Amino acid sequence: MSFKMHFGHDIYHLRTDSLKLTQQQVADAIPISLREYQKIEKGELSPGSEIFLRLVFFFNIDIQKYREDL
Repeated sequence: MSFKMHFGHDIYHLRTDSLKLTQQQVADAIPISLREYQKIEKGELSPGSEIFLRLVFFFNIDIQKYREDL
């Protein structure tokens, strides 16, 4: 699985299963556009380093999980 798909899959599940947030709520919180967030979550767009770190901190993700993918 590519980094884009792996990361998107993970944030989707954190957002829906654990935090029960909408895509708009996440996009507003980090802040990026809703469309950009949707593309990242679907694995259509790889986030730049700044947005990746915002998402990692927002979702409290262990960054080491993606070390091999980067």
